[in-house]
Amino acid sequence: MCSSGKIESSTRKVVDTLYEAFLRGDVAGMLELFAEDISLRFLGQADVRGIGEARRFFAFASSLLLDVSFHIERTIIDGEWGAVVWNETARTLSGEPWVNQGIDIIHVQDAQVRALHENNDVRLVRRHFPRYV
Repeated sequence: MCSSGKIESSTRKVVDTLYEAFLRGDVAGMLELFAEDISLRFLGQADVRGIGEARRFFAFASSLLLDVSFHIERTIIDGEWGAVVWNETARTLSGEPWVNQGIDIIHVQDAQVRALHENNDVRLVRRHFPRYV
């Protein structure tokens, strides 16, 4: 396997492991994959750096939706970069239906997630979620 193929294989393994942990609700498993200086951005909600701040953000965000059904439509890997196209349904804390879709961009280097940037419908996020401070 050429070096580019090895990089893509490593990136895919980390991305797949990240979403397996997410789908299990295993935040600690997700955080284990993050670099100490992770760049974490959820549009309309948070733009944080560092594992400590990422931990605080996930603690904040973990209870914002109920009965979440998250579906990965496609995973695309190109070298150290991954893109995950997804959709989800849920209920907000006030009981309203939630339907969202987006794409996550993930940078993997040395088997660690260096950046995770979620792109989704910012209007929904701002309408239904409290601001992360």
